Amino acid sequence: MHYLNSIVIKLWFTIILIVTTVLLILSVALVSFFNSYFISETGKTLYQQANKIESILMSRHNQEDAMNYVMELVENPAGLIIVENKSQLTDRHDDLKQIMIDEFRTNPDFNAVFDENKHVTKIIDVNYQDERHRYILLGFPSQAFQDKGAIILYQDINSISSTLQYVSLIILITALILIVLSTIFAFFLSNKITKPLLRLKESAFQVAKGERAQKIKTTSRDEIGELTVAFNKMEDDIRNNIASIETERNLRDKLINAMADGVLSYHMDLDQQLMNPKAEQFLTLISEDDKIQLEQSFEEVVKTNDSEVVEIATLNHYFVVIISPVRRAAANNQIGAVALIRDMTEEHRNDEMKKRFVADVSHELRTPIQMLQGYTEALLDDIVETPEDRKEFLNIILDESKRLNRLVNELLNVARYDAGDVKLHLEEMPVDALLDKVKSTFNQSLTDNKLSLIVDSPPGLAWSLDYDKMIQVLTNLVDNAVRYTHEGDAIHLTVKAGDALTIEVSDSGVGISPEHLPHLFDRFYKVDAARTRGKHGTGLGLFIVKSIIESHGGHITVSSEQGRGTTFKIVIPKH
Repeated sequence: MHYLNSIVIKLWFTIILIVTTVLLILSVALVSFFNSYFISETGKTLYQQANKIESILMSRHNQEDAMNYVMELVENPAGLIIVENKSQLTDRHDDLKQIMIDEFRTNPDFNAVFDENKHVTKIIDVNYQDERHRYILLGFPSQAFQDKGAIILYQDINSISSTLQYVSLIILITALILIVLSTIFAFFLSNKITKPLLRLKESAFQVAKGERAQKIKTTSRDEIGELTVAFNKMEDDIRNNIASIETERNLRDKLINAMADGVLSYHMDLDQQLMNPKAEQFLTLISEDDKIQLEQSFEEVVKTNDSEVVEIATLNHYFVVIISPVRRAAANNQIGAVALIRDMTEEHRNDEMKKRFVADVSHELRTPIQMLQGYTEALLDDIVETPEDRKEFLNIILDESKRLNRLVNELLNVARYDAGDVKLHLEEMPVDALLDKVKSTFNQSLTDNKLSLIVDSPPGLAWSLDYDKMIQVLTNLVDNAVRYTHEGDAIHLTVKAGDALTIEVSDSGVGISPEHLPHLFDRFYKVDAARTRGKHGTGLGLFIVKSIIESHGGHITVSSEQGRGTTFKIVIPKH
C-alpha cells in the first residue's frame, strides 16, 4: 500500500490507464468499423450480382439456359434462388435453400420485393448442420418473368467473423506492444518528472529536521525547474531566518542570564519555561506556601490583564516580584505572564539598618547633648559651689564633646568614602612605631578589663602606609576585641611580611554567629542591637576599616567561631 502513495506509480498508472482506455476504445471502434465495412461490402457485392443476373436473364431468350448459366456463375460462394412469382416460394430439397425460402416467405419485410418492386437486404442467424451461421439475405425484384419474380441471393458471413478475429488479434498484439512501450515511456517520463520532485521532498524533510540541505541543481526551465529555484531560495531564506532567530534567541538568553534580576514566564508556550539562573535561585529559596501565592498571583494577572507587585520575604532574603501580562498574538490572543524578580535584600537590609542607624545615632547624639546641656546649665545657674566640682563638670563636658566629635567624624568619613573623596598620605614608616602607638592607646583599657595585648612583629619592618588611617584601623579592631573578650584572656596582634604585609588581630572572646559574618563590613550593621553607651557603636567602624584597607589596595577578611573568638586578617600589597 505504501507504493500506491508514490507519485511515480500514480503517474505510471495514469498514463497506462489513459493509453489502455484509448487503445480499448480504438480497438472496439476498429472492429466495429471492419465488421460494418465487410458486411456493407458483401451486401453491395450481392446487389451487384443481382443486377448482373437480372441483366443476363433479360438479355437471353432461353430463360432455362440463362438460369443455368447464372447458377454456375453465382452459386460459389453465394447461394442463388430464382422464383418467377411469389407462389414458387415452396419447399426445396436443399436444406439451406429451404431455410432461406422460409425466411423470405415468413419475414414481412421481404413482401416489398413483390409488392413494391424494391430490393431488401437482411442479416439473419440460422442453425445449419448443427452450427450457428450468420447470412446476408438479399431479395431483388426481377422483370425477366411475366409475373413478378424475384432473385434471392444469400452468403455466409462467418468468414467475415474469422477475418475480424484475425484483425482483432492483430489489434490486440499491437495494443500490447503499445502498452509495453507506454509503460517504458511512462517510467521514463515519471522518473524524469518525479526525480527532481523526490529531491525536493528529501530536501524539504532535511529542512524540517533543521538540517542543512544541499542546493538542488536545476536541469530544466519548466515549472519544476522554477519550483526548484523557488525552493532553493526558500531554503536560503529559512536558513537566514533561523540563523537570525537563533542569534536573537542567544542574545536574549545571554541578556536574560546576565541580568541581575530573575525572569520567569508563565503559560507562554515556549520551548521551555523561560527562567534564568536568578529565577532558579529564587525558587529554591522561597517556601511552598510562597510558590502557591506566586502561582495565584500569576493566575490573577492572566485573568485581569493587570500588572501586580508581590513581596516575598524569607529568613535571609527579601524579594519584590513584578508580574506583567503578555499577549500572545499567535495563540488566539491568549494571555500569559512574565515575572521580573528583584532581590531587594540589600536594599531592604540597608533600609532597616538606616532606620536603626537613625535611632542609634539619635540616641548617641541625644545622650552627650543632654549631658552637655545639663552640666552647662548647672554651671550657669551656679549650682556648683566648689572649684573641684566645677572642674569635674568641665571634664565631663569635655569628654562628651570629644565623644560627640568622634561620632560626627565617623559620619563624615563614611560620606567621604561614599563620594570617593579620600586621599592617602603614604610614607615608608616602621611598623613597630605603629604597633607601639596602638598598644599605648589601650594600656588603660586593657588594665581596666584585665586583658593583655601580645604583639608579634618582625623587628625593623617598614612599609608604605598612611599612618593616621592605619592607626584608626587597628584602634577600631583592637577596641572591638577588648569589648568582646573575657577577663584574663589575651588579644594577639601579629604582623608578617613577604610579598604583602599581613596583620592579624585575634581574640578568644564570644565570637560572631555565622549569619552575621557576610554582613559584618556593611555600613550601619551591628551584631548586637543593644544601645549601652561605651559598649556598642554606630555600626560604621568596620565599614570605615574595610574602606581604608581597600584604599591601600588590600583586603580584610574575618573568621570566627562562637565561643572561641574572632580573627581579622589584613593583607596590604607593596606600593
